Amino acid sequence: MAAEFFAPEEWHMYQMYPAPEKRDLQEYISDYCRTHDDKFLAAFLHFYEETLNQNVLIYMRRFFMMEHFADMKQAYVMGLLKALKHYDIEQGAKFTSFKERYVEREILNYVRSTRTGFTAQSLAEYAKLRKAMAIWDRYDRDYSDGTLLAVANELGENVTAIREILLGGLLNEHQAEMYRQYLDSDGENGLEEVIADSSSNPYIMYEKSELYDRLWEAFDNLEYEERKMLSQRYGFCLDCHSVYYLDTSDLDEYGEPKKKFIPQMMYTDIATDHEYSSANTVQRKCRKALDKLRWEIEELV
Repeated sequence: MAAEFFAPEEWHMYQMYPAPEKRDLQEYISDYCRTHDDKFLAAFLHFYEETLNQNVLIYMRRFFMMEHFADMKQAYVMGLLKALKHYDIEQGAKFTSFKERYVEREILNYVRSTRTGFTAQSLAEYAKLRKAMAIWDRYDRDYSDGTLLAVANELGENVTAIREILLGGLLNEHQAEMYRQYLDSDGENGLEEVIADSSSNPYIMYEKSELYDRLWEAFDNLEYEERKMLSQRYGFCLDCHSVYYLDTSDLDEYGEPKKKFIPQMMYTDIATDHEYSSANTVQRKCRKALDKLRWEIEELV
């Protein structure tokens, strides 16, 4: 794995001296929501920063952007602040779980923009950019018409589009690697895409804020049983929509709960949970709920 780069001051930028009184993190959020006094938010960040740093490292490794710690950390905190604007403490969900979808959205917005002025309009488009750069490198970055046509044919694009994609890759290349080299089991050199070009990636739901907001608005308008079954089937939190949970029985080296994916349930298990005799009944209800969601976002897809 490539080295990760960050300065000590970037790792500890929210530390307070002297340290505030140590309390449960949710208590600081509760006090902030009640008073809007920044001192409670500062105390929250002081004690949450270690976990925040580890979460940022996960995103750095996922997108192979090892020199982006400070910027990704700022994007993460921006997601926290946006989550606070929408957080309703009366709903009962812990803020550390509720904030996940806002944080991920800000991180992905940063990944697509990468500070250079070139903006990929979606995560799938950004993945295509990376793939194009990997293919182009195989042709020794020759910019002749014949090479551009060959790259275009491999990606199913026209030459004009490929010129724009490669230009975007060159603009972003000093910020994030478009591919990484590896040695396969036979010792041969190869290329690995940092982000797979797959439109089925669940994070594609974040690519347009309008689509994302409409989707969850439609989801919240479903009947409770429909929402519960979909959340169980596809593995996300019914309240905050996060696909992660914090496993308090499995702690990391810092004593913090590890962040894990919420498991997806089979139709038979969902049927048992809802006291239905047939898994087919649950499957039909899930399909009906999905049809409702598709109808709500059809004009945006």
